Amino acid sequence: MKFIAYVSQAERPFSQEDLGELLRHSRARNEQDGVTGCLVYRFNEDFRRGNFIQVLEGPDAAIDDVWRRISNDTRHHTVVVIDEGPIDDRMFSNWSMGFKNVDADDLTGVEGFADLGSDAFWQRASDGELSNGLQLLRSFYEG
Repeated sequence: MKFIAYVSQAERPFSQEDLGELLRHSRARNEQDGVTGCLVYRFNEDFRRGNFIQVLEGPDAAIDDVWRRISNDTRHHTVVVIDEGPIDDRMFSNWSMGFKNVDADDLTGVEGFADLGSDAFWQRASDGELSNGLQLLRSFYEG
């Protein structure tokens, strides 16, 4: 079993309806494939950007398959892997796809993610400096 965590920019801002449709489809497919995880979305008003942070976990072949679909999905770009690797136990075992639509207050004080969507954030992401992404997602899962 393995996991992958990434950040990306939405091609355009997602409405509540867009997010709902994405979640309905993802949850059904993930349940069918034995994939669990968590998705966080934030629209950064200052930069007029929507951003995703997601972690997925499950059987190696299923994660490889979902990663191919995500990598080719035109609804987002600037996809940056922040962590990946083998796991013995699931971190998000109860969620086929947990979700949180966050705002700036949700990220205040979260080192490396408080400015999600800013140019400085994307520079750190491309430099590989977003090491606590899993902790951020776990906090939404456990809270």
